Amino acid sequence: MDNSYNTLIFNNWGKSGSIEDEELYHLLAYHCLDVAAVGKMLLESDKLLTEKFIRVTGLNKKNVLSLVSFFLAIHDLGKFSERFQNLKPELLRILRGHDSDKNYILRHDSMGFHLWGRIWNRVWDKNSLHLNKMEYDISDWVLVVDPWIKAVTGHHGKPPEYNIHGVPINSKELFTEEDTEGAYFFVESVSELLLSSDFDFTVFSDEEGDPFDNLISGFKKSSWLLAGLTVLSDWIGSNSRYFKYVSKPISLHEYWESALNKADQALHDSGILPSYASLETGIEFLFPNIKTPSPLQSYISTCDIERTPQLFIIEETTGSGKTEAALTLAHRIISKELGNGVFIALPSMATSNAMYERLTGVYRSFFYPNSSPSLVLAHSSSYLSDEFRSSIGFSNLEEDNESYCNKKSIKDETISAQCSQWIADNRKKALLADVGAGTVDQALMAVLPSYHQSLRILGLTRNVLIVDEVHAYDPYMHTLLCNLLEIHSSLGGSAILLSATLPMRQRQELASSFCKGLGVRCKNLKNTGYPLLTFASKNDVLETPVKIREGTDRTINIEFFNGLSAVEEKIVEISRKGSCVCWIRNTVDDAIDAYQRLVDILGEERVDLFHARFVMGNRLEIEKRVMSCFGKKSSEEMRSGRVLISTQVVEQSLDLDFDYLISDLAPIDLIIQRAGRLQRHPERGMQRVPILGIFSPKLIETPSKSWYSDLFSKAAFVYPNHGELWLTASLLAEKGRFTVPDDLRFLIEGVFGEKAAENIPKNLKSSDEESRGNSMASKSIANLNSLNFEAGYQKSPTQWVDEVITPTRLGKETVTLRLAKWDGKCLTPFFENGRFSWELSQVRVSKNKIRKVEYCNNIPETEIGKVIDSMLDKGKWSVFVPLSEVNGEWIGYAEDEKKNHIILIYNQKTGLIINRE
Repeated sequence: MDNSYNTLIFNNWGKSGSIEDEELYHLLAYHCLDVAAVGKMLLESDKLLTEKFIRVTGLNKKNVLSLVSFFLAIHDLGKFSERFQNLKPELLRILRGHDSDKNYILRHDSMGFHLWGRIWNRVWDKNSLHLNKMEYDISDWVLVVDPWIKAVTGHHGKPPEYNIHGVPINSKELFTEEDTEGAYFFVESVSELLLSSDFDFTVFSDEEGDPFDNLISGFKKSSWLLAGLTVLSDWIGSNSRYFKYVSKPISLHEYWESALNKADQALHDSGILPSYASLETGIEFLFPNIKTPSPLQSYISTCDIERTPQLFIIEETTGSGKTEAALTLAHRIISKELGNGVFIALPSMATSNAMYERLTGVYRSFFYPNSSPSLVLAHSSSYLSDEFRSSIGFSNLEEDNESYCNKKSIKDETISAQCSQWIADNRKKALLADVGAGTVDQALMAVLPSYHQSLRILGLTRNVLIVDEVHAYDPYMHTLLCNLLEIHSSLGGSAILLSATLPMRQRQELASSFCKGLGVRCKNLKNTGYPLLTFASKNDVLETPVKIREGTDRTINIEFFNGLSAVEEKIVEISRKGSCVCWIRNTVDDAIDAYQRLVDILGEERVDLFHARFVMGNRLEIEKRVMSCFGKKSSEEMRSGRVLISTQVVEQSLDLDFDYLISDLAPIDLIIQRAGRLQRHPERGMQRVPILGIFSPKLIETPSKSWYSDLFSKAAFVYPNHGELWLTASLLAEKGRFTVPDDLRFLIEGVFGEKAAENIPKNLKSSDEESRGNSMASKSIANLNSLNFEAGYQKSPTQWVDEVITPTRLGKETVTLRLAKWDGKCLTPFFENGRFSWELSQVRVSKNKIRKVEYCNNIPETEIGKVIDSMLDKGKWSVFVPLSEVNGEWIGYAEDEKKNHIILIYNQKTGLIINRE
């Protein structure tokens, strides 16, 4: 290597900073090798991830390690641009010896892709990648190489850009000759360093079809893994704590050897290296407190586990131990080296919090005793969980947020659940943990054009994915889940799905999507047994009926109420007899109304209200109180005579037990879910007779179109298919009772089955047809929003568009309100509790309810500006709402989307009420 060659490589900075006014910089070539070293050492330590690259690309292990290292080393190729170097003019003068007038008009990650295009022909001529040029020409090989180039250069959250402000990029104008020469010589240097002379692209795939076509397909598919690996390696490789800045040139070989050692230590401290799974498995091992496992739990402890990606769908009643069965099954899959850990996706933050707390007592048993596995809670408000904060070394909300993100992880064995803080400080990294629980949204973002979605793919594919309550998702989310299962299986991932009320059609769609990712067709699923275990792999699809635990079958009697007064009389009667009761309402407004009416009769001390329109701090307090009063460990004294008025927040995955339960009429699957909270624990006394009350419009043979909306004017928009609601009421009224589990399949298919719509009365058919049309539209939107994984990691004209956020859930848009108290002198968070007081003072409402906040004249604008500026996020993601106290309630003013004047009333007992003036 001559001097000019050296100069071109080492005359560029990659990282810069300052200490005590002294400008420091890290040479670009060395930063690139830092990142490559991290990726290589991670693959060396993560056998499963390496095998995924091997299986998808068809290359052998040695070539995978070499090629991934090479591509990672050129991830920052765009920083060889003078436009980037000129971001630090003083460094440009020091390193290149001249000034520049070139502006930074395109991010360096996208510039890297276009700079590669400028040097590709020279790389091809020199054959730096050891390509087979005898059988395939440059136009063939570009189809293989381009997906990986896009993956590594697009390492800042999305693929490279092709346009600047809508105008196609002219790469000739982006780069100087000095840029292209430096980039080319660097590529040649790292290819000599990292690609051995015997490296080749020989494919060892056993896939059918043309080997080169399979190679192209494999590189497109694996580009999603490589994109995630690049982001992860770049984040760790940019940590100057491990990779000290080096500004004096040394040989690349010498630096590479030192970088590998630094990368090894950085990875170890990050907490992302996989823990070793314990080989002892089974329900008795993970859950020794379960003295008599259910037939399902016994079966999954001994059934065959193939050494291939596989799907299990568990259908069993609520409260039957599905979660324990799923965790046992996941542990067995991990012990077969088919996963490094597990991520459990749940419908809501409340259910995620509850699952996280359940996992703290068992997750360590998944791994060898001497290991330190991580456990993460992954949702938008996880940092507000006391349990989660303590797992990363913080016991209260007063901890400084900067420390929260950067403090070294705690190794204190007295902490029951541990998590690397590096993983915990960002939801994008949370899926990299050994064990995680979070909202299903965190998983679904892996198939949407969200920033750093490739990091989510990387995390999920390393783990066994468990999705609870799969019946609970609307057509849009169900379609996204199907798409996620397809990519998950195609990258070698296994999954376990749980439900008590899954329609057969949805079960078929979920299994077929998983099989599609494996490249096989799923047979038609026909077994109507219940409980049922469905298994799918590349080799077979099996449906296995399982017996229920002896003595757990039960008959639930149904009684109907057609008026509010009748419901209230029943609740008062039961409460005064010393039993506890829950009334699940379909809307927040209806729940507040019922609460206020019952408080007038029974008093505040007996009645609780639980819904989603409390500020987060109040909601977390209420959630804990509800679990304490009505949970499995609640005492008879605590339960006696208490009444809970709630919305759908209690219907899934919360271990609650009520003596009597009333539900507003809802679709049959939700009625069954809600019934799972009725006398859930038989050990409380066999004398209890389970009776489920249904508050419903009166059943008549020829209902009008407004049959449901006449009684439930607001809930009519929540559950728009009034035909399905009529079928639900009709089936329950006809039977008068249902037996769990014998009648569950009959009830589900009687409402959601292929021929069920034939029984809907004429006047309600239009509602059913409109809802089905909307469902088809939602599925189309989900498929349109989902990424095209077959095409590889690349930008499309409609995806990854700036300022466009692709949702994980459809429905009305919501807005986050951040409430403040105005005492006449200053503004303070509505819920004060240390560092995260503003986050704990948030509540979400429909966007159409709040268009603009009207600030009171007596609140100085300077005070409002000062408070917003003091927030960690500067109020960027929320609407600031000051409230003033009036007669014990907090009042604010706003306009809705129709410019109507709105009064906001917040009460600690009822939450937020929104009224028109």
